[in-house]
Amino acid sequence: MKLDKKEASTIDNALRFWEESHKISPELAKELRNSYEVRSSNVDTIAWYAFISAVSCGLLAFGALVLDEKWIELLRKKWEFSEATVGIGFTLLAGVFVYLARRRKLKYPTSQISNESYTITIALSVAVAIAYWTRSLGLFNGHYAQPLLIATFVYGIIAAFLPSQLLWASMLLALVGGWAVQTYQWSGGSFRFAGMNYPLSITLLGLVIWGASWVVDKIKWLSSFERVTYTFGLVVFLFAAWMLSIFGNYDDFSRWSAIKQGTLWYWSVGFTLVLGALTAYAFQSKNDLLRDVCLVFFLANIYTRYFEYFWDRTNKGIFFAVLALSFWLVGRKAEQWRNNEKAYRES
Repeated sequence: MKLDKKEASTIDNALRFWEESHKISPELAKELRNSYEVRSSNVDTIAWYAFISAVSCGLLAFGALVLDEKWIELLRKKWEFSEATVGIGFTLLAGVFVYLARRRKLKYPTSQISNESYTITIALSVAVAIAYWTRSLGLFNGHYAQPLLIATFVYGIIAAFLPSQLLWASMLLALVGGWAVQTYQWSGGSFRFAGMNYPLSITLLGLVIWGASWVVDKIKWLSSFERVTYTFGLVVFLFAAWMLSIFGNYDDFSRWSAIKQGTLWYWSVGFTLVLGALTAYAFQSKNDLLRDVCLVFFLANIYTRYFEYFWDRTNKGIFFAVLALSFWLVGRKAEQWRNNEKAYRES
């Protein structure tokens, strides 16, 4: 039986309540959950793409107005406003947007995509407010560490208050950026901190964020952010580890360019083993998200190793033929998984 998301959510909540109150057995609850599937909705797809477009256009508008035209600076100098005055103005504006977003979420709790589109104004207003506050208080000294770390806390507090997945993701982005800039400061302008270059440092940070998703899930008022924390940490961890498999722990580009890539084989092997272990675990635990992300990076790992070791020795036509065949096999395998899952649900 096919249901839309709202119907499936209602039935799932009812089954969970009956199972927790011992009205039905866990086996029966599982059987009933497997008896229906969520119907794919074109409307949801359109709404999702509209959300992406709204966020993209909002960021472009912000960049064009604030970063390019510098209209805030023009108005500030024309009316002789201080930087603190601009900070106060955008703080009040962000507060108004937070109030309106909170009221909208309470009034339309199921309109998640449109609500998140609305909160982009909060993210941009808070960013401008923090930028001017830090400049007025002398916290901005040519580096963005302090503004980014302040933004991390502010975004986190507002995200938990609304709640907002977009602002929580903004908090995580600010955290990674703030950590990168802060370690650059602590190292005295070097790209190596505590014996680690950027790829190694961000790999560990991504692992911490990924692991923190389990802690977030245990906190009732933060549990809705478990998914975005899990996804963000996983992607950051694997992306940084992939870069680490290419550059090793080198922090100087000229030194890295002078060596043969084969001397970094242990980083490549280590990354491959981690990917293999995570992929095997994903299939065993039926974790679709972990499986899909690992497969993407597994392909990226294969092609990276090819460019490193075989690009100058292989015919380019053969390479792209192998590339096309591999993508076809991935698509065919994904189709088989989908058909097998559908047949299992219908049986």
